[in-house]
Amino acid sequence: MNLRDNNIERISNKTFDVLIIGGGINGAAAATALAARGAKVALVDKGDFAGFTSQNSSNLVWGGIKYMETYEFPLVRQLCMSRNHLLRSYPSSIREIRFFTNLDKGFRFSPFLLYCGALLYWAIGNFFTRSPRFLTPQQINDDESTVNTDHSIGGFEYSDAFLYDNDARFVFNFIRSAINYNCTAVNYMESLGSICNAQGEWQTQLRNTRNGETYEVRSAVIINACGPYVDQQNKISELTTEHRHVFSKGIHLIVPQITNNKRVLTFFADDGRLFFAIPMGNRTMVGTTDTRVSTPETEVTTEDRHFVLDNINKRLNLAKPLTEVDIISERCGVRPLVIKTGDQNNKNEEWMKLSRKHAVDVDRERKHISIFGGKLTDCLNVGEEICEVVQQ
Repeated sequence: MNLRDNNIERISNKTFDVLIIGGGINGAAAATALAARGAKVALVDKGDFAGFTSQNSSNLVWGGIKYMETYEFPLVRQLCMSRNHLLRSYPSSIREIRFFTNLDKGFRFSPFLLYCGALLYWAIGNFFTRSPRFLTPQQINDDESTVNTDHSIGGFEYSDAFLYDNDARFVFNFIRSAINYNCTAVNYMESLGSICNAQGEWQTQLRNTRNGETYEVRSAVIINACGPYVDQQNKISELTTEHRHVFSKGIHLIVPQITNNKRVLTFFADDGRLFFAIPMGNRTMVGTTDTRVSTPETEVTTEDRHFVLDNINKRLNLAKPLTEVDIISERCGVRPLVIKTGDQNNKNEEWMKLSRKHAVDVDRERKHISIFGGKLTDCLNVGEEICEVVQQ
């Protein structure tokens, strides 16, 4: 009997302290944190562990310098501390990397003001990384001749971190750790909904998506960590929550290596948002987009490709412009963004300012927890917060 079959047998014959539905970064971090503290944990996912959103990130582990513009300093502090913790704890997977930023004429802030912001960002992060550096157009040209400085007004360089390996493998390492702490983990096991019985115990119906067989698992607590499908899962179980998700599609294009320097080239795209050229071995990952969509299921469109290619070609000195022929592969996913249930957020300016912070909704009477939003950088904070809630 293989591990998965053995775990299916265990999951249908035991009562668990906690059932976690969803094996992305939130579910994986929560499973590891709880199992390490001795809880009897079951973790299920309807597809691959670390799939969907968790395998389509930009591979960046950053403290959220962009949130300084909206004065979300507590969030920036929290993310910086989590980034520092990840750098210390996972040196083989996560490394410091420099973000080399160029600004063009007409940008809404001066280079010196943004450099001062980078200094504050460095201080908020306890001076953990290398110090920021102010850049003149000539310095940008000398250090990175690939960058088009024809309209440059200068820039700055600062440090954050990135996944040297890849996002999905990093997430799966959390699941392996949880299994080492006796978590029962089963993939390709879909939740069909949960009911709370008269004894206050949760009964969740599961379906093996490989052969259609159904099972029932019992638990004292349920954690809905379904990422962009949190609302859908709560609806199946007839649960209401304080928060809900809206979705932003982000795509990246993998193209031939743009520069030999191991740094992230950072620009501001035509729509004003941050835009990156990220080293990926002997390739470069370019993006991203921020397109409002109504459902988690998305795909890369011709318009997406043109937006990314047009923006990167404008900002680089290349022997020949990148075209669709140069695209080696594509990454496409949704960012589940948290808003209050009932909020509309129809205005574009409100939409673009939505942060990637997480929210944890707790129904203490029924012992049900829903995790909304979040990002890879914040995973350790999510795990700790979930442990505190469950212990209460």
